[in-house]
Amino acid sequence: MSSRKVMITHILSEDLAFRHNARYLFETIESYAEREVVLDFTNVKTISRSFAHEYLSRKKKCSKNIEEVCVPETVEKMFKVVQNPSKKRKILDKDDSEMVLLN
Repeated sequence: MSSRKVMITHILSEDLAFRHNARYLFETIESYAEREVVLDFTNVKTISRSFAHEYLSRKKKCSKNIEEVCVPETVEKMFKVVQNPSKKRKILDKDDSEMVLLN
């Protein structure tokens, strides 16, 4: 089976910042005849949380098999942040509190 290698900086830029850019990337990937796509992150400098979120959402829905290569540590960290969001702590749970009458 043939695959296509794609330099992400050739399609977008070295700064991955907007959701619409992630959508455009996946529209481009979906237009390829090849089923396997190797996405090369060489020279990518930055990635925003919104781009990372849209990228991962689109990747799940994509009909192609995508392999990422040469992913910078900063990009890997942002993908992990998006995949594992921290839970917001509750300050007060009204079901666990007792009502106290003050006179």
